[in-house]
Amino acid sequence: MSATKLSLVMIAKNEARCLARCLQSVRGLADEIIVTDTGSTDDTVKIAKANGATVSHFTWTSDFAAARNFALAQATGDWMLVLDADEWASETLAQEIKNFIAGPPQIGRLKIVSDFRHHGQTQRSSTFVSRLFPRGATFAGRIHEQITSPLPRVNLAGELWHDGYLETKKTDRNVKMLTAEIAREPQNAYLHFQLALEYTSLGQPQNAFASLQKARAHLKPSDPFAPNVVVDFLYAAMELKQFDAGLEVLRAAENQLADFPDFHHVCGLFYLKFVGSNPAQHIADLPKIEQSFQRSLALGETDKYKSVHGSGSFLANYNLGVFYHVFGDDARAQNYLQLAEQQGYAPAAALLKKLKP
Repeated sequence: MSATKLSLVMIAKNEARCLARCLQSVRGLADEIIVTDTGSTDDTVKIAKANGATVSHFTWTSDFAAARNFALAQATGDWMLVLDADEWASETLAQEIKNFIAGPPQIGRLKIVSDFRHHGQTQRSSTFVSRLFPRGATFAGRIHEQITSPLPRVNLAGELWHDGYLETKKTDRNVKMLTAEIAREPQNAYLHFQLALEYTSLGQPQNAFASLQKARAHLKPSDPFAPNVVVDFLYAAMELKQFDAGLEVLRAAENQLADFPDFHHVCGLFYLKFVGSNPAQHIADLPKIEQSFQRSLALGETDKYKSVHGSGSFLANYNLGVFYHVFGDDARAQNYLQLAEQQGYAPAAALLKKLKP
């Protein structure tokens, strides 16, 4: 164990489903485990103690930063590792953390890999979040709280897995909290974006679209989440058939997001629906469907932005297969579907069975 002391710090409420998995994934990594319970009525506290945690209690005030900062104050380590109960660390990440805290003071951004449901399918996205830092840094923000520190941010490569998006029981709470925060900060683009994500989880595209419009109105090009606002706006516009609004945003973002496979992937889907809505009128845009998916493949997968896995590989291959099949080129369709199948995408295998004689 390194001479540098590492504290694992988390807040939890009714996390009996997943808490043991989280704590066991970092067994032997942290010198101490601090769990601050915010009002559990299940076995959360019992499970935390059974896994070696020191448990404290905090009366919930609808303020995540306040709860996290209270938990940080209970820790005695030189470095803090902040996890949520519905996350668990890969072995690669655990070793990388050991190496990281032996170095200079800086903020470690962990790669969080999340499963989520989209149109009945389980998909996966990844993004980097500041979770590893020297003692003294604190959180700000009542919800979707952020670390406040002037220290440089550094991305770690190892995965931190997360399945909380598959559980929607906290979505209504988050909508209420975000709505209250937006009333205090109506020009905060990040809060509008997070509210849109909650509405998307609830299957409310009209509300998501409205929130994304507000996010865009207050967005700065330098905002790290700006590319995802654009991509999510295009998905919502496509679902609501708001093609004029979608085209305006798409065309404005073409140069800025030229290196983002998720942008080109959603462009392909958008043009597919746009052309399909009135083929005679929009036939000139037909080549843009193929061009967009091919651009996604040329770029490949990315860690530069929050990205949906497959946008630069199996999803683009699958959608090219569908595109060629619709237009009668089954030979090319099978080629791309086979690539998607080889990359583990089950819907491609299902469609291949239908195409094969």
